[in-house]
Amino acid sequence: MTIDIRQAIQQATAAFQGGDYAVAESLLDQVVERAPRFANVYNMLGVIASQRGAVERAVAMFRQALVINPGYSEAQINLAITLAEMGAYEQASQEVAKLHAREPAAPGDLSLGVRGKLANAHADLAKRYHELALYPQAIAEYDKALALCPSFPDLHSKRGVACRDAGELAEARDSLLRALELNPKYAEAYVNLGLVYRKMGKSEDAAAMWERALEIAPQHALARIYLNQARSDATARG
Repeated sequence: MTIDIRQAIQQATAAFQGGDYAVAESLLDQVVERAPRFANVYNMLGVIASQRGAVERAVAMFRQALVINPGYSEAQINLAITLAEMGAYEQASQEVAKLHAREPAAPGDLSLGVRGKLANAHADLAKRYHELALYPQAIAEYDKALALCPSFPDLHSKRGVACRDAGELAEARDSLLRALELNPKYAEAYVNLGLVYRKMGKSEDAAAMWERALEIAPQHALARIYLNQARSDATARG
């Protein structure tokens, strides 16, 4: 059956926006067979595949959309999110980097949900770098995550731990203090800030942080251990 391409795309788009993915996909597949040159058609097919859990097909569709239109930001975002959900964090990060390079202001225009997913992709990659003791790379990924979601205290806290392990104690302190500004009851950030202060030779400040952590989370085992050790050391010195 011969179809009118433009009319089919309009009908498919209406069905897609209305959530009728079965009808939309059938029409879009017909368009692709006849005229495989429309980037938005592949993007819609990618979204439909992603919704159905067919992530490999989704990735292929989004990539084809970008072959046709390399500046298609929506497809690039969808591709990055799908890759992150698959656990392909390095590839997701590369797609986000392309978006940032092309549209530096774009992250602020994204919805909070999209920014959160992309930030989590960066944070997950940072965690992997951290586990491999690749601290500069981990910090760089946390910075990318924070550029997207600067008000997430856990990102500041994790960045602080990476800075601490890299020996960047002042940076670690500042990141952890920022986490606590955003969430004054963040017990884990107090514990880690105490460790930073201990490395800086500020034993009293370290003990104060662990005391504060225990006020918030009385059962925090590490805070109790660190505080007892600090008190024991103070007694030995005295």
